[in-house]
Amino acid sequence: MTAIRLRFAIAILGSYACSLVYMHRSGISVAVVAMTKKPENHIISSLSFANSTEQNLKPEFEWSETLQGVILGAQFYLYIFVPTLAGRATDAIGGKWIAFFGALGPCILAMLTPVMTELGGAWALIINRILVGGFHGVTYAAMFSLYVKWFPIQELSTANSGLIFGGSIGSTIMSALAGYIAQYWSWQAVFYVIALFHLPFLILWFIFSTNEPNTNRFLSNEERVYIQQNVQEKVISKKIKAPWLKMIFSVPVICSLITKMCSGFGYFLMITKMPAYLENVFSIELFKNGWVYAGTNLANGLASLLAPTIANLLINRLKIRRLIVRKIFQSIALFGPALCLGLIPAFGTQPNPVIAMLIMAMMLYGFFSAGEWTIISEYAPNFAGTVFGMANILAFAMGVVAPYIVGVLLDDKNSGGDRQQWNKVFYISVIIYVIGGLTFLIFATDQQQSWDRDAIVAVMDDYDEEKSRIRHHNDKQNKFSIHNNNSDDLEDKTSTSTTS
Repeated sequence: MTAIRLRFAIAILGSYACSLVYMHRSGISVAVVAMTKKPENHIISSLSFANSTEQNLKPEFEWSETLQGVILGAQFYLYIFVPTLAGRATDAIGGKWIAFFGALGPCILAMLTPVMTELGGAWALIINRILVGGFHGVTYAAMFSLYVKWFPIQELSTANSGLIFGGSIGSTIMSALAGYIAQYWSWQAVFYVIALFHLPFLILWFIFSTNEPNTNRFLSNEERVYIQQNVQEKVISKKIKAPWLKMIFSVPVICSLITKMCSGFGYFLMITKMPAYLENVFSIELFKNGWVYAGTNLANGLASLLAPTIANLLINRLKIRRLIVRKIFQSIALFGPALCLGLIPAFGTQPNPVIAMLIMAMMLYGFFSAGEWTIISEYAPNFAGTVFGMANILAFAMGVVAPYIVGVLLDDKNSGGDRQQWNKVFYISVIIYVIGGLTFLIFATDQQQSWDRDAIVAVMDDYDEEKSRIRHHNDKQNKFSIHNNNSDDLEDKTSTSTTS
């Protein structure tokens, strides 16, 4: 293990942990399609592969589209709020155990999902998904906290980007597997396989991870010294007070909140409802459906991994202004998917160009990793975590809103068939994407804000005063100690003289 550098093994395990989060999300999106009976008026198109799969696929539940939307969004109810609390917990307990139980809980819940659903129906499944989302909420916070101690400054951004890519890989693997498993085995088996994927991580993480490198028995002395000499150190231990009013009403922060929310709507629409769309509109069998879903996730993951490298090349080699690069990449991430989704209604019942547009939309969205994903840490380096947490609350709230809106529209049969209703969903997404893109283009900045700079200056002044006070106190103590020592020496000399 030490031969390949233990910190790289920790990075791989961190990516593994994030992949498990997205395995759950992809698995439930495919499984719900297999679990739900179609309405009697559901028309099987000429594109259907149903004849080859009907004997294996046995839906059990008569759930409306709205209820399916609630089920798919339930995993975000707790996830919206938990990361902020988890950040504090990691400081007190350490990232190792937070991450461990953050994976153990979903593992157990995945094993229990079939029996809970069969006994309690939709509401039991909703409770299960809420709990799963609560456990998942600690994963990224635990990794961010642990990585700061394990990775030198020059490696930290790469390690963090590996967490994003890990999520995409997990989603890709489970998207492909879930369709096959649900079609040829059963929907219950999807959740058992998800649970099995957790076991290697739990074992390896328990054995090899520690909260800090200094306490890890597998770490070589050479690597330990290297980490100690290169990790980012805290300048001050005193907690900075957040200037909440200035922060909340700051134009760049409002811009980030709107951009995150608009980005989140389209993204969570795609990752929660795409399998249902392909099945409802084109009657594509789950096996092929899963592979299409996997392709979109893989395209997104590769783009999010490559985008920062390309952006750095433009900034460092071609000397293009950083803000311009950020706006270019975020424009690709929002206007690109808007164009792709806007074209889908024009293709009608042709599945291949529609699938191409869905994959292209997710790939282009991956460019956000060099846009709004990094700009918060540039304009508010001292409060990046706070601003990022606020923005994520709105972003993940869209994981609840998007599938619910789709469900309500699809249940409104009087307004048209499934395809017509889905076209409305795409038009809504286009509008939201464009709003987010224009907001970022007009208002985004990478310049450090005055409220961020003033807060740290004020704390540093207090810190300098405290250091001066401590130094003055220590000087007085030293003088007092020297005076006492001189008095003791004088007494000793007097005593010796008297004795003589």
